[in-house]
Amino acid sequence: MPLFTRPASVAIPETWTPEGTVVSQRYRALEGATVLVYTAHPDQGAPRYVAACLGCTHRADRNAAGNVMTEPEAAKAANTHAAACRAVARGVPARPDDIEAAKLIRTRLWARRYGNKPHPVRLSDFNGLRVDLQRPTDWIKAVLSDIAQADPGFLAATPADSGQGMRFTVQPFARP
Repeated sequence: MPLFTRPASVAIPETWTPEGTVVSQRYRALEGATVLVYTAHPDQGAPRYVAACLGCTHRADRNAAGNVMTEPEAAKAANTHAAACRAVARGVPARPDDIEAAKLIRTRLWARRYGNKPHPVRLSDFNGLRVDLQRPTDWIKAVLSDIAQADPGFLAATPADSGQGMRFTVQPFARP
């Protein structure tokens, strides 16, 4: 054994930041779990924040009125959850492989098929999944493009009005 070797670094919840996010606040739950307040797109318009517990499955990306949350709203949601959550610290969630992460995205999109009209897809729709996905924005965009190519009846892709990038729209179920 070499004299000055270091053990492999192990991510700890108290300092861990999910890939593709910016963590602004952390709270400690009653039994030690960490509750994060984060955003995925701080440089694009008004940031949309999420509160996510690393000890249980709690994820909050909308306020009581159903709107996306500001940082103070997400902080209040995180603090409220931390004050009641009895989950123990479980460590950092395992990073899913690419196939499992793509399934998470497809499942989120599938839930948007119910209704009578197409549903526009925004990257912020995946903010609540960022802790589970652990992927950057470009990876999510690539998966959306792959799904649109493979199944255009499910997810339609059109060029963005700006000429840069693509717009994605979930198509509703065909009604007889």
